[in-house]
Amino acid sequence: MNRMGTERGIASYKGKSVAVVGLGKSNRALCRYLMREGAHITCFDKKTADELGDLYGSFAPLGVEWSLGEGYLRPLPGFRHIFLTPGIKKSLPEIAQARANGARISGEIGLFMERCKAEVAGVTGSAGKTTTATLAGLMLRESGLCVPVHVGGNIGSVLIEQVDDIRPDALVVLELSSFQLETVTRSPQVSLILNVKPNHLDIHDSYEEYVSAKANILRHQRPWDWCVINFDDPVVRGLGDMRSGNLCGFTLDGAEAANRGAAAWLDSDELKLRLPGLSRGKGRWDTPTIIARRQDFLVPGLHNVSNALGAALLAALMGGTPEGIGRAIRSFKGVPHRIEFVREVEGIRYYNDSIATAPDRTEALLKAITEPLVLILGGYDKGIPFDRLAEKIIDRGCQIVTLGATAPVIETALHEAWRRAGGVGDGAYSGVIRVSTLEEAVKAASAIARRGWSVALSPACASYDMFSGFEERGRIFKELVARL
Repeated sequence: MNRMGTERGIASYKGKSVAVVGLGKSNRALCRYLMREGAHITCFDKKTADELGDLYGSFAPLGVEWSLGEGYLRPLPGFRHIFLTPGIKKSLPEIAQARANGARISGEIGLFMERCKAEVAGVTGSAGKTTTATLAGLMLRESGLCVPVHVGGNIGSVLIEQVDDIRPDALVVLELSSFQLETVTRSPQVSLILNVKPNHLDIHDSYEEYVSAKANILRHQRPWDWCVINFDDPVVRGLGDMRSGNLCGFTLDGAEAANRGAAAWLDSDELKLRLPGLSRGKGRWDTPTIIARRQDFLVPGLHNVSNALGAALLAALMGGTPEGIGRAIRSFKGVPHRIEFVREVEGIRYYNDSIATAPDRTEALLKAITEPLVLILGGYDKGIPFDRLAEKIIDRGCQIVTLGATAPVIETALHEAWRRAGGVGDGAYSGVIRVSTLEEAVKAASAIARRGWSVALSPACASYDMFSGFEERGRIFKELVARL
């Protein structure tokens, strides 16, 4: 594989006026990086100086200018260089006007990919991104390639401040959200798309816009680049048709793999990989190679097998070895907040799946945990329907505790699914209780569960109505379970 192809031009921001919109973690690092280059930064944020607190105090002495509080975006159309925080709606009038005026609109990830001298792989999907990117990085490290391996993007440390120091022979794996991909004009040399389901419809104007953002991970690839797709996902298969470079994919269906030249697949209980003609690093993949077995996994669920197959292809394309990939799978204990076993109390097992910020993630948990289940559902409303999840919950006979802004929406979906399934009684699903706080939810779920059951926080919603993020929600859940 040609790592970088033709040399790419790099624009300098020295002496230029740059707008940085939103002061989250990634944009704070971006501000510091651009200021070291000599850019003149104006920071935009809907919070006031008082609300920014210590952050304002730490940036003010650096010579930045500010546009804060109500109407903070009004000056934006006057800027030629704009970096947006990932989660902002890109269709806001001021952003649209700036674009119409010819502004160059980007984000921290876009600048990183422009300037990174090393080979970059990107992982996106509606679910499983963090697990897959983390596992792929571990596979590369376990392969003994004697080069630095960096994992970042939507997880870990913000890499933009390190980009100038990353060696050309290093390997970089990025987890990439639709928000981050929305403004990029370059794609990773290796792209991996896990799955696409409706998500983030509170920020994207439509599902089509969301899918289009995901497609940016491969849209700008070159003929010698690689795209890795999930053959089991029809939307992802369609996106693969847009590629300019090489294609390979993964599947849980061994018969499907037989029709593919380059693939990773599940064959009975064996995970196999084949990449004919690939000459890279120490790996040799011309014939089907067993990389692991189902019993090697420490993390539950068939969806994690699928994630591992995708990660293995990515790692192999970047030089990973069969031995290193296998060692990584056997040692991988998962990442926090993803069907994370917390503890067992009086025969009841508790799981923290706070990362489940959309219904399809909770559906994955329903497949992974087979014992009787009490689910804690609800949170911030992203505009995603709960109909299919409700049907699966009714089919499983789960007991439900709801909370947060979406509690009534979820309950309505459950009652309607119950009626469609021929439920008796007054047409309402009786296995649901509504509470006001997470503490009440844990107590209610514990009171319902019996020995041999499981209790899982798998909200199917974002957390912003009650918490700063899914990490805080998961941490508090674990603290509450520890006190039982």
